[in-house]
Amino acid sequence: MFRDNDVICFLGDSITAGGLWMGEAYQELRKKYKVRCFNCGVSGGAANRAVRYLHANCLIYNPDYVVINFGVNDSGRWLLSKAHEHITDKKEQLDKFFNIHKECYEGMVKECTERGVKVIIALPVPYDEISDFETENLKCQFLLDRMVEFQKELAVKYNCAVVDFTTPFKERLGKEPVIREDRVHPTPYGYHAMAQIFLRDTGEISECDFDTPFEFEPWNLERYNVEQILHKINYVEFCDIFELGWAKGTSSEEKKKIARERYDSREIKDDFIALAYLEYIDKIDNRGKILGEVVRLTI
Repeated sequence: MFRDNDVICFLGDSITAGGLWMGEAYQELRKKYKVRCFNCGVSGGAANRAVRYLHANCLIYNPDYVVINFGVNDSGRWLLSKAHEHITDKKEQLDKFFNIHKECYEGMVKECTERGVKVIIALPVPYDEISDFETENLKCQFLLDRMVEFQKELAVKYNCAVVDFTTPFKERLGKEPVIREDRVHPTPYGYHAMAQIFLRDTGEISECDFDTPFEFEPWNLERYNVEQILHKINYVEFCDIFELGWAKGTSSEEKKKIARERYDSREIKDDFIALAYLEYIDKIDNRGKILGEVVRLTI
């Protein structure tokens, strides 16, 4: 499928933004082609947000391929939690989330294809409602299942390649440690499985090797570490204060003030969100240089 000099962008939520499955896939592709891969995932991202930062965070790299992977954050799954038992119109609201997902997901596919960019639709990793974890089981896979069917239909409509994470992960839930105890994010083993499935479904390997652990090569680890700084900045810029700041042309100093206020208000000071605020405050003025460094290191 891929050729020398192809640019491949990976657009998704935190499952992509974390960089592990994309990083492994890139490292394996580099053994065969002089491709460049850019991680355009944003933690907390969903299709309804990504359609608005598609250009600023993805098409800016002038890709030949865009791999799109959204689902769990588009589903409205939180409405099924015990904390929302009081909501009486859940079906209506869940249908609204689904319709927004459909409109925005297709909008991105249409925009890319009209620009001559090939789209690879990566079906979402399933929600783990099988394993006996302490995390509340929202039993929301039915929401993802209808997204999967829609995305398959979209792939036919726009002649997109499909990478199926859903089916092989479902086969392993409750049997192999593919999903973390939050029931959403893959384990390191799960991310490795995603990379192998991606390579297989794009025709780069014939069989998946789930058992051989992945290790970053030095050049790729250096790229990954700088990319993850950009990832934290992008989380705050494109997702967390998107409506308050970036979309309205708020100045850098005003956005840093918002990030500081949100950091100060958090009880936990060392989780991803808190650390992202600190990274943002410290480095947002140098975002362009960091982006340039990511490009330079993406050999």
